[in-house]
Amino acid sequence: MMKATIYQKIIGLAVFCFLLLCSCGYQLVKDKGIYGGDITSLYVPVFKNKTYEPHASLYVTDSFTREIVLSGLFKVNTQNPDGYIEGNITEIKIIPATMNVYGVVVEKTIIANIDIALFRKNGGLLRKWSFSDSETYNVVDINAEDFNKRDALKRLSGRIARKFCSIILIDY
Repeated sequence: MMKATIYQKIIGLAVFCFLLLCSCGYQLVKDKGIYGGDITSLYVPVFKNKTYEPHASLYVTDSFTREIVLSGLFKVNTQNPDGYIEGNITEIKIIPATMNVYGVVVEKTIIANIDIALFRKNGGLLRKWSFSDSETYNVVDINAEDFNKRDALKRLSGRIARKFCSIILIDY
């Protein structure tokens, strides 16, 4: 008699939890992509570089392509994609960050502003975003300064790309 009551309680609790979850509006994701699976593949062209910083578009495009692939939401650069993104690097500033006791700059900060727009394959604009980020790098060794600057640009573009993918996951 006692065992039947415990089993009834367990079954009743399981049914209650099932009904509670079903009534809260939760649903399993059926398709990858956004807009209910309407956009499952994206074309990511090379970002337009409107700055004087050479090769910046290559680092930023590479970071965005990598992060979009890693998000698992989209197939990237396939035949006949469902949508595409347009990216513009609008500004890159390099400013002194730290000086030593002699007034010589030992660290600089690179600041990048990037605009991104998401379009359907027919050219209809879905949404625009603007991102900005900065990264400080070492300039003590003059021979390594350019390498450090490129590495800092790669790191900050990776962070911006992760922010973009996070927003896509949250908004859609």
